[in-house]
Amino acid sequence: MVEKYSLEILNRPDLFYQLINNMTDLVFLTKVNQDKSLSYVILNKPAKDLYGLTNESFGRPIEEVLPSNAYHIIKRKYEEAIEKKQPIKYEDMVIVSPLLQTNNHGIIYWESTITPVFNQDGVCTHLLAIVRNLTEQREKENEIQRIKDRLELVWNSVADVMFTFDKNEDIVSVNKAFEKLLGWKAEDLVKDKSISFIPEDDKEDLRKFIERVKNGETVTSHEVKRIPKSGEMIYFLGSFSPLYDQNGDWDGGVVAYKNITERKKYEDKLKELALHDPLTGFPNRTYFSQCLKIEMEKAKLSKLLLSVFALDIDHFKEINDTYGHDIGDEVLKEFAKRVKRAIRKNDFLARIGGDEFVILIPELTEKTKVVEMADRIQQCLGDEWIIANEKIKITSSIGISFYNQFDSEEKTLFKNADLALYEAKKKGRNNYQIYNDQKNG
Repeated sequence: MVEKYSLEILNRPDLFYQLINNMTDLVFLTKVNQDKSLSYVILNKPAKDLYGLTNESFGRPIEEVLPSNAYHIIKRKYEEAIEKKQPIKYEDMVIVSPLLQTNNHGIIYWESTITPVFNQDGVCTHLLAIVRNLTEQREKENEIQRIKDRLELVWNSVADVMFTFDKNEDIVSVNKAFEKLLGWKAEDLVKDKSISFIPEDDKEDLRKFIERVKNGETVTSHEVKRIPKSGEMIYFLGSFSPLYDQNGDWDGGVVAYKNITERKKYEDKLKELALHDPLTGFPNRTYFSQCLKIEMEKAKLSKLLLSVFALDIDHFKEINDTYGHDIGDEVLKEFAKRVKRAIRKNDFLARIGGDEFVILIPELTEKTKVVEMADRIQQCLGDEWIIANEKIKITSSIGISFYNQFDSEEKTLFKNADLALYEAKKKGRNNYQIYNDQKNG
């Protein structure tokens, strides 16, 4: 019963044409004539509309009814299907007349499947072509590609260093700025997992940033250090943002680094200037006070002695008046250098104004050590001085105070050292005195 019913449907041409005319795909049934010419025998409505064909087109050679460029492509593909004796599939792009344009470009993308039909003698008698319109799909793909190209252009045009990493925290891509500034390409980092541009002391912070990104947070404006291929440290302002897959699941992150190395150097220079004496290059009073507070706290814990020296250049005003301020400045610079050579490496020398200097001497095990140090300073200053071809005799008076009761303040240490210095001057200069509560009281 089913076979009979099916046979009846196949014997109804009106139903057959209704079916193929309702198809969105284009249907071309082409006859292969004995002289190898080709002519259409069945076309559905979408196929006829494509080239503006009518019923008069049937039976005529297809080169007479098709545009020349379309004919040559179709003929070549038909011959290929006949030669291979099997269906072939190919894609093509055609420009259609304005009346048939479905997009702004007048371009239609096709996917054609051509099936050769052979008789019992193995001769190809017909070719069935089913043509599917891929225009919408290709335009979407082209638009996606245009967006990708635009993003890649932006990605590689920005001055900031950028890279992406996946959910395994492996680097996936880097931009041109990354390659230029840090020296590595993405393939270098993928192939060699031992390459690291993260300093050891920054790795813990990076781990925290990534954990925050995994939780969907965007981390912005964090100062970080990174090591380029050249090895010279670069400072960045880093931002870390999460990436998600099409299901909305976390899939890695994108990192942007703004190079702030020059700004960092400038800031460091400003800090250096703020904490150092511009003439001698040694620390100033502010820097000395900061270090003194730190060392006082250390002394409380270690129970070791801490000493402060206050010293100046004897008769420095007379040197300025006699030789001029330029030579006076040179005397100050040479004085600082000589004193620095006489003290220990971890002792701290600062110029606090004029010809006044202070020395912070931490971690003393006994008071007699400062006497040895004061002697060394006096001795190094006693060597011959020649400044701008002028022989100048330089001596210094030194006042010494101790922080050993762990109850005095910073200003008290300064005051006690100054009192001892005053005592040294009373005793004729060019000597040192140790502060004594009863004697200086």
